[in-house]
Amino acid sequence: MKLEVEKILEEKDIKYRLIKLSQNAFTVEDVAKYSEGEVHTDETCKTMILRGRKSGKKIAILLRGNDKLDFKKVKKFFGEEMAIANGEQVKEAAGVEPGAVCPFLVKVPLFIEKRVMNLKRINCGSGNHLYGLELMNIDLIKKIDYQEADLASYL
Repeated sequence: MKLEVEKILEEKDIKYRLIKLSQNAFTVEDVAKYSEGEVHTDETCKTMILRGRKSGKKIAILLRGNDKLDFKKVKKFFGEEMAIANGEQVKEAAGVEPGAVCPFLVKVPLFIEKRVMNLKRINCGSGNHLYGLELMNIDLIKKIDYQEADLASYL
């Protein structure tokens, strides 16, 4: 059985590696702990779905796994306060449950946090809780629609 994202990556001629997880992973530490292959935690990224508090507009942000969103920067960038989407809103925007969001599957505008641009490879959600996805960052930024943004506070 192929994952939905695999079909998209093959159509876009993107080389990738699926990383089997022994159980659901929700944090960078979980990904490293449950992965059945080598994973570098500094390459692990997360895709978060946010919604505008007034407009209800949903967006996706890809950021490094250990970085935190700076909601002051987010408000300034989007012109309104944003909140983390609930499970139902994530499902509407990404077609999957929280924790499995894949940047290639989101149905809302995608913003990539500027520090992700410095990575050679990224590991991200695949759309399936039991698989991670690894690919070269250059393939992501050349073959996906996104806008770069400075939205994180750095640890």
